Amino acid sequence: MPRHVAPKTAFWLGGRIGWFVPFGNVYARGMQDGNFIVFEGVPWSDYASSGPMFELDLGARLGRNYNLFALWERAELGAGDALNDVSGGQTGGDTDFFGVGLRASSDADAVGFVTELALGYRRARAVWEDGTELQFTGGILEGRIGLGADIRLSPSFSLSPLATLGVGSFGDIEWQAPDGSKSNAFGPNDEADGHAWFTLTLGGHFDLAGSK
Repeated sequence: MPRHVAPKTAFWLGGRIGWFVPFGNVYARGMQDGNFIVFEGVPWSDYASSGPMFELDLGARLGRNYNLFALWERAELGAGDALNDVSGGQTGGDTDFFGVGLRASSDADAVGFVTELALGYRRARAVWEDGTELQFTGGILEGRIGLGADIRLSPSFSLSPLATLGVGSFGDIEWQAPDGSKSNAFGPNDEADGHAWFTLTLGGHFDLAGSK
């Protein structure tokens, strides 16, 4: 019989650190052109630039080569590159992704090729010096795909470099004033549009209470 290093089933937990790059549009600005509405995408880069991220994963190993897990991804973002008409300069922003994922490894015992698929919810915000925030929410059913490697170091621990690409759309965008009051940032002709993100990460994960 073949001798396996990775457990057949186990509780699976760990995390990732890496770099997050936002791109695409946070919404589409609708402008009247005669009898027509012309839409112009407002880039996410107007309100955010790339920054460090971390991710927490919690789930189970199923059938040795598969993992089903929940995840929380958090990125701390830099200021955008647009001249935004708000009191004080923009100090930065952040974004969170909450999801469920399925992971498959071609070789969980040594070095394998990994594919990950995840669906979830994303929110983001941009923050200014005076406490004003622009909040992007309603990012339901955002999806990402990840490709990388699965490197088994011991029966209970593995490393995983991974690149991910995700897409989605923010359904709601609101201004929050320093006093906590909120107002809709969408104009009468504005619409949701598609944004995206790319990450490069290194993950470390433990298999606990595993069975052979």
